[in-house]
Amino acid sequence: MRRFLLTSLLFILSTVFAFGQKTIKGKILNEATKDPIPYANIGVINSNVGTISNFDGSFSIIIPQKLIHDSLTFSSLGFFKKTMALSILETRKDYTILLNEKATILGPVVILAKKLREKLVVLGNRSYDGGNYEPDTTYAGRAVALLITNKDFSKKSVVPIYLRKANLAIFRNNLESFKFRIRINKYDSLTGKPGEDLLDKSIVLESFWKSGWVTFDLTQLNFRVTGPFFVTFEQLVDLRERTDIAMGFRKIMRTHPEWYQTDTVEFEGKKQITQKLLMGGIDLPGTFIGSTYSKSAIAKYPCFVRKTSLAEWVQVPMVIGATVELSGLFKTTTSETPIIPPLGN
Repeated sequence: MRRFLLTSLLFILSTVFAFGQKTIKGKILNEATKDPIPYANIGVINSNVGTISNFDGSFSIIIPQKLIHDSLTFSSLGFFKKTMALSILETRKDYTILLNEKATILGPVVILAKKLREKLVVLGNRSYDGGNYEPDTTYAGRAVALLITNKDFSKKSVVPIYLRKANLAIFRNNLESFKFRIRINKYDSLTGKPGEDLLDKSIVLESFWKSGWVTFDLTQLNFRVTGPFFVTFEQLVDLRERTDIAMGFRKIMRTHPEWYQTDTVEFEGKKQITQKLLMGGIDLPGTFIGSTYSKSAIAKYPCFVRKTSLAEWVQVPMVIGATVELSGLFKTTTSETPIIPPLGN
């Protein structure tokens, strides 16, 4: 019965677009080693058509009629991106996409003076009172980004500041396990949105936890913080998980439609539709990221969502529970502020 439902759902998902769509599939490999590249981002830039490759590098993506004259972009952290015109890609062909790996450049080594003391500061939003997840699973590669500013901290530091850890709040996980990839994005001063990736390494965390804070240890990267940046969490879900999430959500819509609330709010001078599930839906398949709709948190911590791989970033009227831990060295004084302990798992 489960196999029948899975097959039926996949058929439904494959026919949701208008006549003239294309289904592009294939595998993404490292050009030098021919090893598969898992969780590569595939999509039409600034559209909601995007997905990620599977663990073996394979992918399949449906291109609707309105985008068939656009281009499909393949990218992965640590590799040069590749773009191909959709007009030359055929539905009935399995493509092998080869990406060139970037060279790794080691950062400088800092020699420290004796009268300096390391100070650890935690920045970001620690509060959350609900969960956020994505029930629309036709595509994949959804990511959430939180703006981190470090002006007060950097003014007092006498040597470079480094990013040591990032923490993400999980309100509820109903999957066997969940995976997130962390990205650090440049703050685009023109748009205020997440910009280019600042990390060239794909760091994926898998956890079996049901709730609590999960931690990404970034110490070995020696990533130097020089200004505001976005800490970004990209959820990695395979086809079976996306199917389970879609089936669970559709079941809730049939049996308890009153649990699903749609509202229109005024945000950043524009009207936005917000969709909320009451606590009855907390047992849905999926992973709920800790979040809050507190007005004070929204005013303090700009939060953006990208619905699929390579989609446009949109600021949303909610804030995820996420923090970063930064370290710097300071001259030792009698009135020195004590070290702030990091968040525990």
